[in-house]
Amino acid sequence: MKRVLFFLILAATASCYAQTEANKFLSGADEGMTYYLPDTRIEIVFKATCIKKSPGEFGRYAERYLRVKDAIKEADSHWELTGAEVHTTGTPASEKMYTIKFNGNNASNLTLDSKGIIAAINAPLPTAKESESTSTVESRRNVNASQYMTEEMLQASSTAKLAELTAKEIYAIRESKLAITRGQSENMPKDGQAMQIMLDELDKQEQALTELFIGRCDTLAQEMRITIEPREKCDTTKAVLLRFSKKIGFVSKDNLAGEPIYYNLRDLKSVKFPTEEELKKMKPVKKEGICYNIPGKAEIEIYTRTRKLLKKEISVAQLGTTEVLSRTHFGKNNTTKVIFDTATGGITSIEKK
Repeated sequence: MKRVLFFLILAATASCYAQTEANKFLSGADEGMTYYLPDTRIEIVFKATCIKKSPGEFGRYAERYLRVKDAIKEADSHWELTGAEVHTTGTPASEKMYTIKFNGNNASNLTLDSKGIIAAINAPLPTAKESESTSTVESRRNVNASQYMTEEMLQASSTAKLAELTAKEIYAIRESKLAITRGQSENMPKDGQAMQIMLDELDKQEQALTELFIGRCDTLAQEMRITIEPREKCDTTKAVLLRFSKKIGFVSKDNLAGEPIYYNLRDLKSVKFPTEEELKKMKPVKKEGICYNIPGKAEIEIYTRTRKLLKKEISVAQLGTTEVLSRTHFGKNNTTKVIFDTATGGITSIEKK
């Protein structure tokens, strides 16, 4: 194991000379570069939003002072399922671990990813795509409207009087904004940046005070990630991934408080496999080169009882075959550049120099 770890670290940090003869990994075998081909995992990212409505303190005066008829009357909170995405990632396949023996006659610079999966030959590690954050994020910070109230407003003797004074302050803020944008303000900002800062602050004040009448609507975005790993006979129909409740959001697939979210996975059989008779007629071929996958295609569909969330075709290593990139592509006079998809083990680009 120490030898394996040594070569994995060596692969990620330095160029290595290797004879392009691929062999199944054997502990204690001759020294060489060891790499994996991947199995494909399917990562499904569900997105949901919690909408929380809160009535304003002066809600009953909204129509009288602001001419607003649809102010929030009652507190309410519910979740909405907004969509789903599918991504693929690779995990090292234990049965696809190969060793390339060292030989100074042929030069092949292998680059592995952090998991030991082959990523490139004669090229740097491809830039990884940034994954989206799974944290729950509040739409905006709470603003205390009382900090924008004048002394007269805070000394109001009744709620009705305070609502009236607050409405007058809202109209005064609007007049100030109009005066600034028209260039008619007595205290005009010195430049465009200063004017924008002033307008942004006035917008914040107006919004905080207006919410006392019309109420406040906050949103909370959340993601849930589910990973599945298809096998050779992967056809699946109406399998439950998880459940979703409009009251509490995502719940486990065993929690009957939520409605089920299903998925179908179908092998499109895009890779043709030889029959048993054809296999018997084939002569065994020594694998001399770089092993890579030809991934198969699958179709995944995600849906609820009333809504289709996603339908997509994806590449899956387990549904394809493993082939060999000939050793003739590499050597002193051939420095072929190859980029692999670390999620499927397939070749994404090949450039012969």
